[in-house]
Amino acid sequence: MLVGHIPPTNREGGFGWGGNSMADVDKTSGTGGMRDPLDATVGHDDDTPADESGEQHLADLERTMDAMRMGVVLLDARLDTLIINKAYRELSKIPEGAVTVGASFSRLMDLNRRNGIYGEIDEQEWQRYLASRIAEIRAGSVAPREFVHADGRTMIFSVTALSGGKRLLTYYDVTEVKRRDAEIERANARTAETFSNLSLMVDSMPIGVIVVDAELRVEVINRAFYDFWKVDPLRAPAGISFRDLMEATRAADPFGGEERNWQSHVAEREAEIRAGAAGSRHLPRSDGRTLIASLAPLPGGKRLISYVDITDMKQRETEAEDARRNLATVLESLPAGVIIYDRDDRFVFANRKLQDTLPALKPAWQPGCTFREALILGHSVGYFRSSGDTQIDSLYGVDTERWLDAMLKRYRLPNSAYERLNADGRWYQVYDMRTDDGTFIGVRVDITDIKVREKALRDSMRQIDLYRHVMDELPVAAFIKADDLSMEFVNKAWCALTGFAKDEVLGKTDRELFASEEADGFSNDDTGVVATGAGREVEESVTHRDGTVRQLMTRKSRLVAIDGSVHLVGSSTDITDVKAREQALRQTMSENEVFRSLIDNVPVSIYAKRSDLRQFYVNKGWCDLTGFSREEAIGKTDVEIFGADGEAFVAGDLAVLRTGETQEIEETVTLPDGSVRHQFARKGAMIASDGSLYLIGSTTDITELKQREAELNEARQRAVLADRAKSEFLANMSHEIRTPMNGVLGMAELLAKSDLDPKQKTFTDIIVKSGNALLTIINDILDFSKIDAGQLVLDPAPFNLAEAIEDVATLVSTRAKEKDLELIVRVQPGLDGQFVGDVGRIRQIVTNLLGNAVKFTDEGHVLVDVTGERAPAGTKLTISVTDTGIGIPEDKLKLVFEKFSQVDTSSTRRHEGTGLGLAITSRLVEMMGGEIGVDSAEGKGSTFSFTVTLPRAEQSGQRIMPVDVTGARVLIVDDNAVNRSILSEQMASWTFDACAAESGAEGLKVLIAAAAYGVPVDCVVLDYQMPGMTGAEMARIVRNTAGLAHTPIIMLTSVDQSLANTTYRELGIDAQLIKPARSSVLLETLVATIQRHRHSSAAAHPAVGGGLSQAAPAQTATSDRAMLQPPPVRARQRPAEAERGLDILVAEDNEVNQMVFTQILGETGYRFEIVGNGRKALDAFGKLNPRMILMDVSMPEMNGLEATGAIRKLEQDTGTHVPIVGVTAHALKGDRERCLEAGMDDYLPKPISPRALLEKLERWLGPDIETRRSAG
Repeated sequence: MLVGHIPPTNREGGFGWGGNSMADVDKTSGTGGMRDPLDATVGHDDDTPADESGEQHLADLERTMDAMRMGVVLLDARLDTLIINKAYRELSKIPEGAVTVGASFSRLMDLNRRNGIYGEIDEQEWQRYLASRIAEIRAGSVAPREFVHADGRTMIFSVTALSGGKRLLTYYDVTEVKRRDAEIERANARTAETFSNLSLMVDSMPIGVIVVDAELRVEVINRAFYDFWKVDPLRAPAGISFRDLMEATRAADPFGGEERNWQSHVAEREAEIRAGAAGSRHLPRSDGRTLIASLAPLPGGKRLISYVDITDMKQRETEAEDARRNLATVLESLPAGVIIYDRDDRFVFANRKLQDTLPALKPAWQPGCTFREALILGHSVGYFRSSGDTQIDSLYGVDTERWLDAMLKRYRLPNSAYERLNADGRWYQVYDMRTDDGTFIGVRVDITDIKVREKALRDSMRQIDLYRHVMDELPVAAFIKADDLSMEFVNKAWCALTGFAKDEVLGKTDRELFASEEADGFSNDDTGVVATGAGREVEESVTHRDGTVRQLMTRKSRLVAIDGSVHLVGSSTDITDVKAREQALRQTMSENEVFRSLIDNVPVSIYAKRSDLRQFYVNKGWCDLTGFSREEAIGKTDVEIFGADGEAFVAGDLAVLRTGETQEIEETVTLPDGSVRHQFARKGAMIASDGSLYLIGSTTDITELKQREAELNEARQRAVLADRAKSEFLANMSHEIRTPMNGVLGMAELLAKSDLDPKQKTFTDIIVKSGNALLTIINDILDFSKIDAGQLVLDPAPFNLAEAIEDVATLVSTRAKEKDLELIVRVQPGLDGQFVGDVGRIRQIVTNLLGNAVKFTDEGHVLVDVTGERAPAGTKLTISVTDTGIGIPEDKLKLVFEKFSQVDTSSTRRHEGTGLGLAITSRLVEMMGGEIGVDSAEGKGSTFSFTVTLPRAEQSGQRIMPVDVTGARVLIVDDNAVNRSILSEQMASWTFDACAAESGAEGLKVLIAAAAYGVPVDCVVLDYQMPGMTGAEMARIVRNTAGLAHTPIIMLTSVDQSLANTTYRELGIDAQLIKPARSSVLLETLVATIQRHRHSSAAAHPAVGGGLSQAAPAQTATSDRAMLQPPPVRARQRPAEAERGLDILVAEDNEVNQMVFTQILGETGYRFEIVGNGRKALDAFGKLNPRMILMDVSMPEMNGLEATGAIRKLEQDTGTHVPIVGVTAHALKGDRERCLEAGMDDYLPKPISPRALLEKLERWLGPDIETRRSAG
């Protein structure tokens, strides 16, 4: 409101400003319009000169009014405008011409209101305010008063009553004046605050301060002054004279004693103050403290006098000087040289020790001399040649400037330490540092004696190491114990004698190492030797760690070291053999004789040679081995004894003496009788106590051993041949077994297709099943034999993992359905598709695990789960098979992967088997570098899983979802939770929008709700067998429900649940898949079904003006069959049908197999011919011109491989190529490779099943078998 924003008492008439100049007033009102008071200024009548003068006067008045900074408005008696000056228009922001002379005051007020002068105000209040202002102006003059403009400016407004009822309104903007007044007030406040703070600061200063005026009257006295002079502030307040102030301090002033001296002292102080240039002076106090008085002139003749108590400072200066002298004394007395430079590298101090060390540098160690000057002088006299830094030293005599820069750079480091060799040959340890303020401090410690002692210590340590090595290599067990009888040292011989390692022994006593009885004996002897100092030689026994007991001759003595420590030194010689011979010979020998006898009687040739390699000692074994006597050998070299053979011995001996390394080699020597002996020699160097060098060697005759090695090699070769014979036997047995099996199974399958009564049909089925079971057993035995013999070799190649797993699941699905089991396959979404590995063996592993799961599960489900994670070598795959079967007892889990192992070994067991399946599986996984394991509980099912890391093959590319089906809505209806989870996961990975229902009723609710919301489902994936409402019943309801009838349905059924054609058509099922549905097939079926439905919808409701064309169905992945197509070759020229002689040529020597081929091929409609061997096949090829050849590998006269090679040579001349499929009963690794290497195009193992044969025919001759059967 206006009252709230601008109080009514402060609103002075409004800003009634106009836009007319004073000239406008004149022109409007005429000559008589500007009388009282303005007409008096004109002073003329209506004559022309007077008019001209009046006009000029009005113009001058207009300019005068416009030049005024005060806004002026003149109103007539009716309160209409007569004059509005320029300042008023500018203050009210009224454009020129916005108002004219004669405009009412109300008009001016309204204009000001619109310009925002009065802020926000409603109409009713405005009218009241306007009426009050008009009434106030009509009433007469209004004294000047302030009011605040709406934009924040402050105005002075006044009204002056003129004659004739006129009113003069004036407006003056005082905003700037008010602002300056406010600033002055704030400045005064700040000044007062600053003065107060300054007074407090001066009063709290530790310096006594007084200020005197020109008359020497004291204006300011602070607290410190009173404290310094011990004056009561009440006795000497501000305002007293300086003389009176001096009188108040007289008691503390040393001049205050005699009156005459005191008056003279006061007069001098007054004179100094008036002069204003006394400076600083020391003033002693009577209590012994000292003040410094300082005088400073101030304006107006005033003087500032300050007093500082320097008593403590003087004391600190004295103490600092004492400390400096003490420090200098310490530095001079240090045994190390000390030098100090300031932050600018100028000399500060060098003690006497350093000056004596480098006397030539004394001229550079003077105040003001720099570091660089000292280095230059030192370089000139040969100092600092060895600085401890090879790079700096390399510059010394080459580049002086670079040397100086490098030295200065090192001296500027925060810290450095190094060793330096001075020119006088003495070594110094240098420590340099820079303090935080840049001061350099260097310390030079003479370490020459330390270096000498270090060298002596190194020499001593080398000798100790040498002695330790000698002690360690002694063939006698040596040991040293501390005074508490704990082990300090043992050598290798001691460790060999006891069986302990060195680190197990050191620091321990005998009681911690040996049995109590033995340890007591050792300790008692040791205690006596340590206590008395008398050496002892005792026979004792020691038990080796392995339990053997050795007899020892031990010598012990006490050793007192230089430092006074007491040690026990001992050595033990193994005299077990000596004692045995003593017992046998019943005589006493000295230790040396026993030793010689021992060496002389060991069945090993032992010898010793001097450094010139002449024989020093040979034992009896050596004489027996070489046939030479001691007399013939001592003093001679090997060349002199053995002739040319000795040269090799000498070369080896020299290498041992040169390197000190023990040498073990095989040698041959020719004996005097001409026989050649093989020897194993061991040679080592030994340094005797007198320093002489000897070569110690031993030689063992290994002639018989070499002979046994030769016999062993011969036996090994025979074993290899036997193993090869075993492999051939396995191959031949495979052929001999599979050939009749082929006849049995082939004929049984053909017989099953003929017209049989139920009983005959049952017998035939039993023959087929039993034959297949027997074939499985044979395959397991052969596979395990190959693995056991190490002949099974993996055949890695690129393959699709998901398709391989799904292939196995498809094969097993029939058996699963027979037991009413749910068979589920899950492959981790996003897992790479192509890998490199032996797909056949991977299928074999999965088949075995999956077959076992189905075999041992009576109800529930079997799940195959494939996951993987990236690894450096490829992808680490985990394939697990989980069932809800009988499980495995815990005590049998460790045996399941053993060969011939079965969980149920009773005679009444329900499940048959060889017990080789899991053993083969485990070995295959190991061959692939993987691991296999099992997790099972009896009665709760099992999970077999294996992991293998396979390289990733070049990916054929992910299936690209067509644009028009991406995000399609798919409903999954399945009562099995695992199936729902896997299907949902697959849909998400294919970018479908999927949801799942667990029953038909729930699925119907979802369909109805989706249609109601306008988001109909694009396809339903429906399980056939569900409790309550089957899939067929749900489909029937969907087809009969408006709004749902056209929803595509894909039905998932088991093998024996496939819908009849009539039911299929009746329910309008779009596609039917057999579970478990392969992911690739399911995806392709979904895409095709949704596209077909959308295309039909688009055709039924064509878009106006054209529409988007439907995307072509996604290209499916290349099928296995297409992947196996042979490389394109130039086809053999086909003659006209009338000219063709033959479709298929069969080369098979076995009559039973010939009958099998006849029965199978006879039903195909192809023309075929059967021959008995490879040579006949070669002849028939040239005469009959067949389209395809089935070639048995093992045949008389010419086998299949040879016949194939001959045919390929003939084709080189004609440029043609006939497909040849090898037929073999061999099951060993390499059969397929040998067939392909011989020129065959494909491979068919026996026994031959009709389906396998027909697949080969369809592959190589084309898919026209059914056509030919119908034609036939």
